[in-house]
Amino acid sequence: MRIRQLECFRTLMIHGTMTRAAELLNISQPAISSTIANLEHETGLKLFVRKGGRLQPTPEARLFFIEAERALEAVEKTQRIAKEIRTGKRGHLAIAAYASISISLLPRLMAEFARERPGLELKIITRNSQSVRELVTTQQFDLAIAELPLDYPTSRMEVIAYECQCMMPVDHPLAALDAITPADLDGVPFVSLFKGDPLYQQLAMAFSAYGSSWNVVAETEFFATACELVRSGMGIGMVDPVVSRPFARDLVLKPFKPAIKYEIALLLPTQEEPSQLALEFVSFLKQHL
Repeated sequence: MRIRQLECFRTLMIHGTMTRAAELLNISQPAISSTIANLEHETGLKLFVRKGGRLQPTPEARLFFIEAERALEAVEKTQRIAKEIRTGKRGHLAIAAYASISISLLPRLMAEFARERPGLELKIITRNSQSVRELVTTQQFDLAIAELPLDYPTSRMEVIAYECQCMMPVDHPLAALDAITPADLDGVPFVSLFKGDPLYQQLAMAFSAYGSSWNVVAETEFFATACELVRSGMGIGMVDPVVSRPFARDLVLKPFKPAIKYEIALLLPTQEEPSQLALEFVSFLKQHL
């Protein structure tokens, strides 16, 4: 029994004439007649009889119609789901990411991405960058986002680089400058990431090269925490321009010279090909990052 046979049968049951069924299915009347005859032969059922020059469905046809309708609805649903999967409107997207990006920015972007994909299921897990790298090797995640440096195959890693900026209150005396140097920050209260962070090391070298006093009054693990400390008046902070963007409404961001580099990486699983949905999200994410 073929799907086309069931489609012809359903159309004939609903519209009542060979002529109308042929028009709707865009085939000839003999083709409709032959298809119904084959269906009757395969099922062993008499589906139609002629009365007064018109086709009349038999009681067996009415019972069979209920099951044929269910079968066709299941096929059509399967075809629709396949199309949704193919076009990225259905599926699941699991992402492991470092804390600063996964707490605020990533959820907003994932929600925007999912808005046009109502069948999409989302999963976000937050870990430090080294744990993120280890998680993606389990093949349980479609994508991971981690801070560099990181040991990972370059063929499965795409790097996005930024120059960090100084963040300060709008009324801070240094807010009037076009760019900030270590000389400007000599002795100024400063909020930094922890000593083991590559950003900390770059800043320490910059202050040393200028012979300036680096007055670190608070250390934190995450940029988002640094932004909150700056907003609370603890001091000037060094932040990446992506995570800090929501805070820029009531704080000021200024370029820092010499440039302090900050790099993140988009990591794809190494043992399997990424889904079309994952690749679409990577493209979407890169546009915003």
